[in-house]
Amino acid sequence: MPGLLENKVAIITSDSGHTEESMPSTPTEAEREAVYARIESRFQEFVDDLIAFARVPTISALRQAEREGAEATQKILEKYGVRSRLMDVPGGPPLVVGEVTVDPALPTLVLYNHYDVQPVDPLNEWTHTPFDPVVEDGKLYARGVSDTKGNVVAQALAQAAIREVTGRLPVNLRFMVEGEEEVGSPHLGAFWRQHPELFRADGATIEAGGHTPEGIPEFAMGSKGILYVELRARTADVDQHSSLAAILPNPAWRLIAALRTIRDDRGRILIPGFYDGVARPTREALEHLRRNPFDPATFRKAYGVTEVFGGPTRVGRLKAYVYNATCNIDGFLTGYVGEGSKTINPARAMVKLDFRLLPGQRPRRILAKLRAHLRRKGFGDLEVIEHSIFEPGASPISSRLGQAVLAACREVYGRPAAVLPWMGGSSSTWFYTSCGTPAALPPGVGYVGSRIHAPNEHIRLDDARRAIKAFAATMMLFPRAAPGRDGKADRKGRRR
Repeated sequence: MPGLLENKVAIITSDSGHTEESMPSTPTEAEREAVYARIESRFQEFVDDLIAFARVPTISALRQAEREGAEATQKILEKYGVRSRLMDVPGGPPLVVGEVTVDPALPTLVLYNHYDVQPVDPLNEWTHTPFDPVVEDGKLYARGVSDTKGNVVAQALAQAAIREVTGRLPVNLRFMVEGEEEVGSPHLGAFWRQHPELFRADGATIEAGGHTPEGIPEFAMGSKGILYVELRARTADVDQHSSLAAILPNPAWRLIAALRTIRDDRGRILIPGFYDGVARPTREALEHLRRNPFDPATFRKAYGVTEVFGGPTRVGRLKAYVYNATCNIDGFLTGYVGEGSKTINPARAMVKLDFRLLPGQRPRRILAKLRAHLRRKGFGDLEVIEHSIFEPGASPISSRLGQAVLAACREVYGRPAAVLPWMGGSSSTWFYTSCGTPAALPPGVGYVGSRIHAPNEHIRLDDARRAIKAFAATMMLFPRAAPGRDGKADRKGRRR
């Protein structure tokens, strides 16, 4: 593995004012190689621990196994030498906080993940039981192994390997693992207001990115936001015989008419003011996007979809994936959907929508604009129910954290990472960036075909092996990584 940063680097001042004199020397290239070898020797331990962790059915949508999941998380951290505690979240499951404080004068890196998982439906599409992990053909199958229990175990092992080889970490670490990210972290905001100090640090990794099908590491410098709502239409007290549809309204058609005013056939959102606050892509971000080898057309094979939007070129599809906000129909329910026929004009209909939002958009402002838009268009009778919200958040690739992840990927993978300005999904990034903490999603144990949120979620073990090393490399290189003006750092970490 070619070394990217040598032990002697330019003196820098961190975002929090730490200077080189207050930092321990960065582990040498030989020490880093020894850390990677230690990870190799303990990799089966990672697999065994993740299998045990994935057996806990922590489905937050059902509020299932919450305490058990928090205690299982704490057990993982404690096993790898991270002193941890369960902290109460008002109205929600416990948040697990584990800390390794080497020296208060050193920079601090937060490692955010979640122990909750998505529901397993449709169960009949799983080839392996969701909470009975199976290793097959170099892959580990189970709900949550990629999103994100695998990253919790991987980061715990990474820091343990550094401490065992070098004697101590060159950075303070704070693990933060919550239990309801998959339902939009509805109670994390209250916790954030009670404990803002936990969200302030020199950098934060948020869950993790993944790998391309070819094994190229991917990472993002933020995440889109989300507004998840439900629209309900009611046109009668009870269902009627379908012959009466000649003279009586149908709630499903009413919802369809409303939806046609929200989004056009090309995906553009028609709500006035929806795109307010969205900035144009920077030259730096577009440069990284052009160098990113991933092609979203891969999703055609990964998910068996009929079409991938964004135009005829790879870069066009990437730009559409990153820079398009969305209005997505998650589910539509009305009338009779059982076997055979039942001729009715239903009384009620509902649709669930999620809006993926770009940095600069604010979910609650979008919600207010949605309600106002429906009233203007004559759909004021529709009930609009808010379900969950995530604020979008992103940091520049030129930040110290961005440069450290770039350096870590070059060292472990021997090639540049595929970089996105933010991921297409949503997470808790904003809780950190709003406190001035740069945040990024470094390469994690999964890959683009891991089927997160879908049946047969899995990871490729070779991806996981390298991701653990990349986590370790980021921890070792972070204290000395120099912020860059254009996202590039030279081989000694100096700005150029």
